[in-house]
Amino acid sequence: MRTTSATHSPRHAVARVTAASRAHRSNAIQGLGQLRVGTPRRARVLRRADADGAAEPSEEKPRFVPAHERTTLSKILPEQLLEGGVLLRDAPEEWRTSFTGFLSFEFMGVRTNDMPGLRVLNIDPPVFTVDDFLSANECDMLTASAEASGGLKVSAIGGAANENIRTSRTVALNSHGLENHATKKAILSRAEYLLPAVEGLSKDADAFRAPEAGEGKWSFELPQVAHYSGGEYFKAHEDGFPIAVAADKGYQRRATILVYLNDVDEGGETRFEHLGIEVAPKKGKALVFFPSSAACMPDARTLHTATPAKEGHEKWVSQLWIASSTPPVPTPEELEADNKRKAAEAEYAKLPRAQRRAMEKEAAKAAKKKSRDSNGRK
Repeated sequence: MRTTSATHSPRHAVARVTAASRAHRSNAIQGLGQLRVGTPRRARVLRRADADGAAEPSEEKPRFVPAHERTTLSKILPEQLLEGGVLLRDAPEEWRTSFTGFLSFEFMGVRTNDMPGLRVLNIDPPVFTVDDFLSANECDMLTASAEASGGLKVSAIGGAANENIRTSRTVALNSHGLENHATKKAILSRAEYLLPAVEGLSKDADAFRAPEAGEGKWSFELPQVAHYSGGEYFKAHEDGFPIAVAADKGYQRRATILVYLNDVDEGGETRFEHLGIEVAPKKGKALVFFPSSAACMPDARTLHTATPAKEGHEKWVSQLWIASSTPPVPTPEELEADNKRKAAEAEYAKLPRAQRRAMEKEAAKAAKKKSRDSNGRK
């Protein structure tokens, strides 16, 4: 994946820049709903000869590129990232409105009221942190309980071909006495507040049941606690499922909430490989991003790595994935009808302009006559 070239900046306690060339030099949000790379700023006017020989001026309209197709990035300023990101509550109202509207349209709506510690690290794809998502006591209770549970096992990697991609240990919070842990409930409750689409979900009996395609259901994947000893890692990976895997499962991961349960003095950052961002673990802080778009299509720009903590240090995290049903799987009849419609549209587009206009006028007359006849029978 091609993105901006890299420049390196010194480490910051919260986040640091590792790739920041061509950063936007404006405090306003840039690039929301960006056009495909290479599209000119002004649409070009073409002159096309129809079959009837008439020259027709036509304006090439810029095409909206959905998140999963974009290779462009919209970044905050390097100095803002060095300061720990854009504190949303202090951002200009227009900036906040644009950012939250963009989230709702292309990813998931986010409730920002009573989230004073929400800091934007990247605009597109959206990456932000929430300070004090958990209290220090809640973090300490969960790490102590996970360690004492006896349930920590070598982490499994769903669908990974490389068995050495991850070396941490993990326990799911549905066994070993962790089912009703107070911190588990706190994570779910705050996730529901942050993401209104799943508000009240934890009260549903099937909150953790995997959705089915076309069901229109949201669900939580079981929260986990992972422990990384010094030198352990999780190599570059995406949380979103490949398209074929999501279609087979019937659901896609839509949001990741990763909560750091302890401070790590050296190493252990979460590094976004294409964004030039490294987030240092801080007890109670949540890292939030969206592995896929509202269309349930994976966003490859969110590729990330759990870098190793230095020897003599350890890292504890809790991760929660929020999933939703993929769109309905079309029936063979629907696919055939759709293919016929597309073929008809392609043939229509080949017709001379004058013929198309004449056909459109005839269709409009027929529709108007049908409407009059219908009204006359009432």
